[in-house]
Amino acid sequence: MTGSVTPFDRNVVVIVNPATKGDADRIVREMRAAAPDSVHVDIHLTEYAGHGSELALALRDRAAVMVAVGGDGTVAEVAGAIRGTDTALGIIPGGSTNIIARELGIPAQSERAVALIFGDHTMRRLDVGLCGDRAFLHMAGAGFDSEFFDLANSDLKRRVGWVAYLPAALAALRTLPVQYTIRTPDTELKVVSPLVLIANGGSIIHPRFRLHSGIRKDDGMLDVLVITATTPVELARVLGRLATMNLERSPYVIHLKTTQVSIETTVPIPVELDGDVVTQTPATFVIDPAAIQVICPRDVSP
Repeated sequence: MTGSVTPFDRNVVVIVNPATKGDADRIVREMRAAAPDSVHVDIHLTEYAGHGSELALALRDRAAVMVAVGGDGTVAEVAGAIRGTDTALGIIPGGSTNIIARELGIPAQSERAVALIFGDHTMRRLDVGLCGDRAFLHMAGAGFDSEFFDLANSDLKRRVGWVAYLPAALAALRTLPVQYTIRTPDTELKVVSPLVLIANGGSIIHPRFRLHSGIRKDDGMLDVLVITATTPVELARVLGRLATMNLERSPYVIHLKTTQVSIETTVPIPVELDGDVVTQTPATFVIDPAAIQVICPRDVSP
């Protein structure tokens, strides 16, 4: 589907995380300046964690397009609220990693991202992952990734972006592996692991760190990646494979493809969804296929 926001005769609702990297006020001015005269831009600022989802649920019926301004967590909150509706999602990246926007080819510069929404674009139907009543568009994880998201310095993230996660990741590598029980409709797996990822997107932290060539956001499936490395040497080999985009060839990675997966651990551990630690194990994840349409550039291949 291709098009422009111009023909819409309802509001464009904008959900802004005021802690966004960059200048939220400037982005709001850019939105108002770029909107055609026929479009009303309705701005709402979040005030606490989860507020983006509440606002999007309350306002989705009046919006032809709902724009999320912020990081991956803000985008996921808005996406979860409007999934299954005719409301399209626009994204203005303003977080530390912006991995959802990066994988979709959405410009990092706010002015260009705004121009995409109000100008020439295409719509892509994407799957939405669910963990309980929380949505994720890109990735969920249990283990050391949830630890390094927790450990990353907020001020540093705003200043330098995804690089801020590197020292946190090194500290999180000290996280001890735990015993997992992983169940899908077809498989039950018991394994000691430092990290289990439930992926709807193909990379972690930055697009250069590809997890697996077979992961897609529009195939109606979740990809479960279980890291079985437990010693420092084995973990170093896994990270080396990740750095050279050969992780899927590692002997220390188990890959499962499924529509539903549950994970249990011998002790509860944190679970992150799109970079926000929001729950803990045990947890169940399902996929909602083609649940949302997202405004994307025409010239970016799925």
